[in-house]
Amino acid sequence: MKLTKGKIIIGSIAIVLFFIFLMLSAIVRYWVNKNSEERIGRKIEISELHFNYAKVSARVKGFKLYELDGNSSFVSFEELYVNINPWKLLSGEYSVSEIYLDGLNASVIKNLEGFNFNDLIKEDNSQAIDSTNLKEDKELVKFEIRNIKIKNGHVNYLDHEKDNNIDLKDINIELPLIAWNNDKSEMGVNFSMGQTGEVHINADVDHSIQRYTINLGVRSLDISPFVVYLKDYMLVSELEGYLDTHLTIDGSMNDFMDVCVKGNTTLNDFSVSDADGKPFIAAKSTKVNLDSLHIGSSYYKIGAVDIDSMVMNASLYPEISNFEKIFQPVLVSDSTSEDTLDKEELESVLFYRIDTISLSKGVVRFTDHTLNRKFVYDLNDIQINIGTVNPENLKIPVTYSMNLNGGGKSSGSAFFSLKDVTQFNMRGKVEKLDLMSFSPYTEFYIARPITQGELTYDCSLEMTSVSLKNMNKINVSEFDFGNKTKDSNAIKAPVRLALYLLKDQNDQIKFDLPVFGNPKDPEFGIGKIIWKTFMNFLVKTASKPFGLLGNLVGSNPESIEKIPFHFSQDSLDAAQINTLETITDILKKKPDLKFSFSQETNIVEEKILLAVRECANRFFQSTAMEERIIPNLQLMEWANSSPEFRTYIFNQDKSNAEQSIQDNCAAIIGEQEISILFDKLYDKRNNMVSNYLINSLLVNIKAFEMKKADLRNLSEEQRTPNFRIEVSLQ
Repeated sequence: MKLTKGKIIIGSIAIVLFFIFLMLSAIVRYWVNKNSEERIGRKIEISELHFNYAKVSARVKGFKLYELDGNSSFVSFEELYVNINPWKLLSGEYSVSEIYLDGLNASVIKNLEGFNFNDLIKEDNSQAIDSTNLKEDKELVKFEIRNIKIKNGHVNYLDHEKDNNIDLKDINIELPLIAWNNDKSEMGVNFSMGQTGEVHINADVDHSIQRYTINLGVRSLDISPFVVYLKDYMLVSELEGYLDTHLTIDGSMNDFMDVCVKGNTTLNDFSVSDADGKPFIAAKSTKVNLDSLHIGSSYYKIGAVDIDSMVMNASLYPEISNFEKIFQPVLVSDSTSEDTLDKEELESVLFYRIDTISLSKGVVRFTDHTLNRKFVYDLNDIQINIGTVNPENLKIPVTYSMNLNGGGKSSGSAFFSLKDVTQFNMRGKVEKLDLMSFSPYTEFYIARPITQGELTYDCSLEMTSVSLKNMNKINVSEFDFGNKTKDSNAIKAPVRLALYLLKDQNDQIKFDLPVFGNPKDPEFGIGKIIWKTFMNFLVKTASKPFGLLGNLVGSNPESIEKIPFHFSQDSLDAAQINTLETITDILKKKPDLKFSFSQETNIVEEKILLAVRECANRFFQSTAMEERIIPNLQLMEWANSSPEFRTYIFNQDKSNAEQSIQDNCAAIIGEQEISILFDKLYDKRNNMVSNYLINSLLVNIKAFEMKKADLRNLSEEQRTPNFRIEVSLQ
């Protein structure tokens, strides 16, 4: 065949084009490697680039896009394959028959300036477009992308602000079809997160009704990397746990608030530590059944919430509790923020319901650091069941039971309301509670430890918006205190004495303690009012012990509060002896008691009678008259009516006819001598009581004491001759 000039030219062009197309991939690869940094500000490296003109496809291998520093990689992948279907361009449709990406590796970094890809995002400097210049019948772009596959992907997210790193590995995405006119689209995504976490996502999009459905599955997802985000709301140092969940998310493509979530989620081996690294709360598992959560309508319905083997550490410090410390960021924000919705408006749009909440095998470890020595107490095997919780339920039922610090049990039931917190009803009991554990409290408040004792306690509480009725039945057996400690904070309330007085002959303390109050009172607090009533009861018992002591021996309580006597009396009568014998009987039943006897009298009247008695004695000694024994009660009458005695008195040197017989007797004897006589009488009375108790009734000397009263400063009601009796513990 003869080669013409035209054929030679065409052949040459074909050969050139052949070599151009043959070398095009190498040329493009070389140009990109050479000029990428100049064009986009970042270096790009491509190991291989191949064009398949028969299939109209391109394959890129060994791609790497560097960071701005040119040293570290931002995005890289092992292989990218794109297959284009050019024939559909004839019908005005852009079509890609396959996209395959293998070995994607991306590093996303966030710092104070933003993300490490901000320079790749073009700033929007476009001007506003006048809509009148746009064609009303804008032509719809037709497209079709099939068989999108991403295999073996890896994305590393590093947040410098939070000093946190999240690793997504083994990312696999499958998307069969994306097209402008298909009614439904499907997508499957799965990837690994951390060492154990696996995430699976399947999505179905129905374009005809503009809705989507997403099935999200998570298995053994390590939540510890998310602790840095929890720190915005809680002062914590560590967060641990593994999340399993299966959720179905149904939503609208037109209204992003129209979202409904159903499914279940489980958090295993969960734990949180406070800012100092101390354990705060942990649980073996927490399971939540999400019945239906609809974000747009604020409708939240939860089925069962089951918590297994929860352990909570509660610590009380002088300044703050560990709860307040951990939740301090939230408490501060709540106290400074303003509500944007009225309470009634919020309740009208919000609906929530939890069918059941159950806690099994729970543990609470309580530590009180506010005392002179640390108090540690454990509540074990806590079982709590809460019935349907919703804002309209005025009687939300609760049952509970627990073991108390290895000894004793507590159980009960209650009803409460979220709509009205003053609506509360409870029945509970404590059985065989070992009281020795509470020694740090008794040492702090009364400076004595509890050496033994067991408590049984029944209580009922009924509260409404206007009334509180709390009935308490207390029974303490084998209760005893130890030796006095050196605790300096002890209050002066006679708690120990009151409890000892309450003991019966069987060493039991039994009493009922009713408590009443009004929740509308600004000072109202359930714990506060119960404690105040209890302390008032103990103080009243200790301050007026003779009612209990009288009942103990079958005696009138008033008969052992005082031992009355007459002025100038210097011997015991039958009534006084009977009182001392009653006190002896009490000591036999309560040997730890100590009685004190304080002699009270009207010192002026007493001294006048002593002066008259001394003058009468001198009168009988100075005359030939027979000496008579005049009873104390008749002495004054005799002195004023006896002419012989009056004559004797008025004939004395220090007498004064214008003064009474009593005043003349006082002048004759003299103040110094009268004081000596009074002191002798005072001591004699003390001795006759003391000697009778020791010698006749065989009372231990440690069980009583004779106290000296300040006779010059007695009140008017105390200026009567008697022994005032007080009770205390030895």
